[in-house]
Amino acid sequence: KVLGTPTREELMAMNPNYTEFKFPQIKPHPWHKVFRSRTSSEAVDYVAKLLVYDPKIRPSGLECCVHALFDELRDRNTCISSSKPLPDCLFSFSKEEMALMDAEMQRKLIPAWYQGAKDRGGSKAQSPAA
Repeated sequence: KVLGTPTREELMAMNPNYTEFKFPQIKPHPWHKVFRSRTSSEAVDYVAKLLVYDPKIRPSGLECCVHALFDELRDRNTCISSSKPLPDCLFSFSKEEMALMDAEMQRKLIPAWYQGAKDRGGSKAQSPAA
């Protein structure tokens, strides 16, 4: 009910072999009304991009990681708790993942502060030299 009735094009994108189109016509429910007012606009936008009928429109896993909802994870001051930093492997990507990223995506997913510490042989927990 939230997404509303799929269009013929959306049905074809999901399953080109499906020719029946006998669904009740339901209007989509606006995402900002689905979630409570305390839900961040980034979270609402993220869910709205993921939950679409056409699979070609949905973001890839790496595109999901770039979303603003996850910007806080790229902040060098973010911690799991007051005494535990985020894991060092958070910004480590496989060769295959790196091959799927353009320069802009790499810049967004691997923060400059982390890349600088890595290039110097340190971990993300180390402060870059001033």
